[in-house]
Amino acid sequence: MKQSKNETDEKISKRVKGKAIPKKSAFENIEDAKKLLELLQIHQIELEHQNEELRIMQEELEVSRNKYVNLFDFSPIPYFTIDIDGVIKEVNLGASKMIGIERRSLINKKFISYVSLDDRDIFNSFIQKVFNSSVKYSLELKMLSKDKRMYNVLLEGLEMNDTLEPDQKCQVAVIDLTEYKRVENSLKESKEKLEILNATKDKFFSIIAHDLRNPFNSLLGFSELLLTEIDTLSHEEILQFAKGLNGDLRNLYSLLENLLNWSMLQRNMLEIHPENIDISDEVNKVMGILNNSVLEKNISLTNNINKGTLVYADINMVKLIFQNLILNAIKFNQAGGLINVSSIEKEGFIEVTVRDTGVGIEPEKSSELFNFTSLLSTSGTAGEKGTGLGLPICKEFVEKHGGKIWVESELGKGTKFTFTLQKAIN
Repeated sequence: MKQSKNETDEKISKRVKGKAIPKKSAFENIEDAKKLLELLQIHQIELEHQNEELRIMQEELEVSRNKYVNLFDFSPIPYFTIDIDGVIKEVNLGASKMIGIERRSLINKKFISYVSLDDRDIFNSFIQKVFNSSVKYSLELKMLSKDKRMYNVLLEGLEMNDTLEPDQKCQVAVIDLTEYKRVENSLKESKEKLEILNATKDKFFSIIAHDLRNPFNSLLGFSELLLTEIDTLSHEEILQFAKGLNGDLRNLYSLLENLLNWSMLQRNMLEIHPENIDISDEVNKVMGILNNSVLEKNISLTNNINKGTLVYADINMVKLIFQNLILNAIKFNQAGGLINVSSIEKEGFIEVTVRDTGVGIEPEKSSELFNFTSLLSTSGTAGEKGTGLGLPICKEFVEKHGGKIWVESELGKGTKFTFTLQKAIN
């Protein structure tokens, strides 16, 4: 039994010794746990760093977003964000100001509704190009604001490929060219006026050099012949020379008068002094001045304007209008022709007509008769010379009185010049 007991004790001792093994395993697990805890702490620190970095990035993104929003909203250039159907999705303050409609009222409206009717087809083509390409497209067109104000604008469109939203959108910048176009048109008008001034200057020198010199040559010839041959000339010959001198002097005076008025018109120096005048009397005065020219061509000149037909106009200008129109009718009338001056009353105006039975005017030349730049000078039926200044001056004088002048003519069947003047003030 003792031996048996000893054996038993050994077995128990071994078992007790075996029980010490778990203590070593527990110690090792604690070390592992510490290491795991350290790793977790490291990961936590890393996560905190990452969270801090994310927070900083988020703040930077928010700052950038705010800067973008401020730049977008307060940009002086109007911006629209438009979808593929042309619907406005975003709009800045500049665009709202241009259109004259609040931003929230512009959202989900069709952009094309603010494009002029004439330009809507090219705008549709522009949008298609923007969404079908990665490059920026530009287009000039006209836009209308709420109050119907017209803008000349340049559209610059680019698709927004970096958007997180699934719908296709593009951003359109609207650059106002209205003032630029106004300046451009003003420069164009100034250039055209300068060209006209140069043309009229050239014509003026041509008149001085040619048309004004020729009458003097004729006058000098007549006067020299009278001076050297007067003792050998008969009374009839002297009378003939005198008539020639008188006719040339009248033509020369008319030319100088037109040149003087033309130069004053070019410098805006001609003033109007309107009053109530009887145009029938003024026509009779002009007929008396031009009587010799009428007789030389055996032309019948009649005044059918009723006595007491009154207009409110400058008497000297009206007289020069009649003188130029009647002289023109004499110049292009054949011997034995007819000239008739008449008038009718129309809605506060007196419409005056100078009609002749002369050679008429070619249709393509009719539109150039009143133009200072062309100054058509055509010889009359008896070789009469002219400067072409008379009719443009008539047009200027008539328009300064608020009237209109026009011509109706047919080759071989005569010409009718008609103009209007304001009816006399009671």
